[in-house]
Amino acid sequence: MVSLPSPETCKSRPLVDCLANRRSIREYTDGFLTPEELSQLLWSAQGITGPNAERATPSAGGSYPLRIRILVRRVVSFEPGIYEYQSAHHSLKLLGKPASGQLCQRMGIGDQPWLSEAAAVFGIAAESEDSISQFRSQPPPGQRGWRYLYMESGALAQNVHLQCTALGLGCVLVGGFDDTRVKEVFRLPIGTEPTALICIGQQR
Repeated sequence: MVSLPSPETCKSRPLVDCLANRRSIREYTDGFLTPEELSQLLWSAQGITGPNAERATPSAGGSYPLRIRILVRRVVSFEPGIYEYQSAHHSLKLLGKPASGQLCQRMGIGDQPWLSEAAAVFGIAAESEDSISQFRSQPPPGQRGWRYLYMESGALAQNVHLQCTALGLGCVLVGGFDDTRVKEVFRLPIGTEPTALICIGQQR
């Protein structure tokens, strides 16, 4: 288990300024992220923010089915590899070595070099069956759970994007990807489906 620095919860760039300056940034330098930056980004995505395990992003029924795995390439003091974020302890679990740059780029549909150039890529995934079962009775039958998963993924991605803007980092949300390759790169278990990728790096 790798402990993360405590997130900054008091001092930040104004929200309105971040909203006005949010951009999809696809070109990155070879610079490294700091542990503090990675910590802040993960906290903004799924960090615990309340006494009853409330998190920074909303979830239908408070079920929190989303999971975050991180492809770390360039983070100071971190071994390159695939990690999983543990919200309860604000820590990371190393799962294994990273896939090759070629395989990472092939995750995307079409030419998306930022998938292999970013300092880190967040792989957002969901334990889909549990979420679908929980909301199966809501109309339209069998579909509502999937809708909630994508809503929650979007909320998470926007939080991360705004946090990147506040930190002066580049970030782009990727929705066009090959599910099978994403599962391979991020070592997703059976029953867990990818919903989004987020590329992050020091912007040019």
